[in-house]
Amino acid sequence: MRKTVTPTKYRQELKERILKTAMAEFKQRGVKAVKMDDIANKLSISKRTLYEVYANKEDLLLAGLRREVEEEDEAMHCFCEKPGLNVLEICIEFFHLKMRKLSAINPLFFSELYKYSRVVNFLQKKHERNDEHAKIIFARGIKEGVFRNDFDYDLMIRLNNTVMAYVMEEQLYKEYGMAGIFCNVVLLFMRGYCTLKGLEILDRSLERWPADTNYFAVNG
Repeated sequence: MRKTVTPTKYRQELKERILKTAMAEFKQRGVKAVKMDDIANKLSISKRTLYEVYANKEDLLLAGLRREVEEEDEAMHCFCEKPGLNVLEICIEFFHLKMRKLSAINPLFFSELYKYSRVVNFLQKKHERNDEHAKIIFARGIKEGVFRNDFDYDLMIRLNNTVMAYVMEEQLYKEYGMAGIFCNVVLLFMRGYCTLKGLEILDRSLERWPADTNYFAVNG
């Protein structure tokens, strides 16, 4: 017996297909290079149908970014449910997840995000939430004895944000790649505020990653 697909279900499935296709194209070619016509043709739908679902490219880009944040949060939530994890293992899993994503994205994608005001506003709020979550992580790390208790972590967060802002302004990602920059900045800061106990756990955690994830290699 054939299943009946309701208009509502079809519409939702179409939205998912559009998001998946559009984000893949944006990341591969950059946002500016991808036209709404390109997305419609890729999906074998009319441009009118596409515009009925997403009124413009910014709506589509914003929806895609929101979906990715939701998926990333869900993945981390599932990982954190595992018993016996220490805070450094959680941090490493988060960074590993970010590195996998960043290493597969065209650098143009990052610079072009900031041409869309609503996207900028969304990213700013996301960074603010991340900063608040980082404070919780630092407090837990101090309690577990893996992070030093003599650092000003509010200052550390601001310094990290300043470094990444400079990276974006100077477009250093075009030369070094976002994955390489993210790795070097994060590991530099992380190793700095780890205790000896934390460094031992950090190095053991990094050694367990597959050989092809060389952006986590610890030298020396």
